[in-house]
Amino acid sequence: MRRFFLSGTSVSFLSGIAAGSFFDGDVARMWTLLFVLVLVSWSVVFRKEAVLFVVWCGICVALGISGAVHSTGHYQSLDKQKDVRGVGFVRSEMSAGEFDSRFILELYDCGEKVCPEEYVLVRTSRYVTLTDGMSVRFGPCDLERPERFDPSFDYPMYLAKEKIGFVARGCPIDPMIGEDDRLRKSLHETRMFIVSVIEKRVPEPEAGLARGLILGGSSELPEALARDFRTVGLSHIVAISGYNISVLAGGFFLLGIGLGWYRKRAVWIAFLGTAFFVFLVGAPASAVRAALVATAGFGASLVSRPVSGIPILCFTAALMLFGNPLLLRYDIGFQLSFLATFAILFSAPWRSRFSGKSWFVRSFIDAFLITFSVLLFIAPLTLIHFGTLSPYALFANMLVFPLVPAAFLSSFGTVIFGWIPGLGALIGWMTYAALHTLVVIAEMVASFPGANASYTGIRGWSVIIWYVSCLLFFLWQQRVVQRSQKYESA
Repeated sequence: MRRFFLSGTSVSFLSGIAAGSFFDGDVARMWTLLFVLVLVSWSVVFRKEAVLFVVWCGICVALGISGAVHSTGHYQSLDKQKDVRGVGFVRSEMSAGEFDSRFILELYDCGEKVCPEEYVLVRTSRYVTLTDGMSVRFGPCDLERPERFDPSFDYPMYLAKEKIGFVARGCPIDPMIGEDDRLRKSLHETRMFIVSVIEKRVPEPEAGLARGLILGGSSELPEALARDFRTVGLSHIVAISGYNISVLAGGFFLLGIGLGWYRKRAVWIAFLGTAFFVFLVGAPASAVRAALVATAGFGASLVSRPVSGIPILCFTAALMLFGNPLLLRYDIGFQLSFLATFAILFSAPWRSRFSGKSWFVRSFIDAFLITFSVLLFIAPLTLIHFGTLSPYALFANMLVFPLVPAAFLSSFGTVIFGWIPGLGALIGWMTYAALHTLVVIAEMVASFPGANASYTGIRGWSVIIWYVSCLLFFLWQQRVVQRSQKYESA
């Protein structure tokens, strides 16, 4: 049972979170009962000694359901708070809306009142300038629950997954001197330094793309370019994804080796560098997931133990959802990130069939199969959330696949060496060349006929059938590969 303990615990907890997130209490309990009955039947028929393991899995399912139900119920039961005033820290960069500016506030001193544990989304004048980590005086002001403006979009729970429970409008905001969160302010200043170096060495709109690659987010792109990226299915490029994190971790590791350090010391360089980067960009779900998976890989390397991808991925998901169960249902980035990584891991046996080919052929086939597998797994969610799916997404991603590592590492190199005369200009030119190629590809493919097609009417059962079919296909491929390897070794 030891070999199944990690995966069994993780899958059981994830099943509980899913049941508590997507079904009401009665259905969730029925799900738990069915899950436990299946495990009990399995233990009785095949492994009678596994009864304790089955009981443990049942407890994990119950804990998952309880966590999801409690988190959802907590934010749904919040009441309006009147005349709240106090002192708090700004917990985000300001974003400009059409008529106001917005930022996230954490209150820590409300005088005689108890400050809410939840963050507050403050909507204030567009002319107010605040930075992440700044200390401010707030109010008096009413804290209201977010309104659900669209029946198809649960805006209150969308905010809740970021621990935002209230919205405040038109509140007096006064910055305080000398009371800032020094760590967050230092991170803000670091991000601003990164932006200034990029803007010095790379022209727009490529500079916006470089900022997106390093700091994450399509908001750094001009609207027309951002639309082209969405149209052709390339928005993931400016998201802090597992692919970017793996490229960065590999770069730090090679840096350590290049400095003449031993492998284990180089692993520590990769680990610490990746952790700092994730913290710097604000720790989005995709980056945290990638960093945790990378940490597992680094840890396995340090103790010279093999690591299995899918159990580690499930454990990572369970760990993140233990901290915030709302991510599973209400964070599209979390969903897409894990599905994409799951697809890559599942496609590994399929790709291994071509391991005997030349380097060029193998690289091309790997790029094609990875891209195809990821698109296959994320297509239903893309249709559900955005109503669009580019028919040229596979073609566009194949074109940019070899360019993204070069663009990301050169952008990172521009940040590190951009202040050095001569060298900074050279690396900046290389960065511009790689980024400009990405821009040209996005604009070219977006101009193809039918690129901006929209699709509606996606049903829940069709999504379930789609994913079951994908899993069966990849499991069949794995079985074929195993039989082929067994035949060759005989």
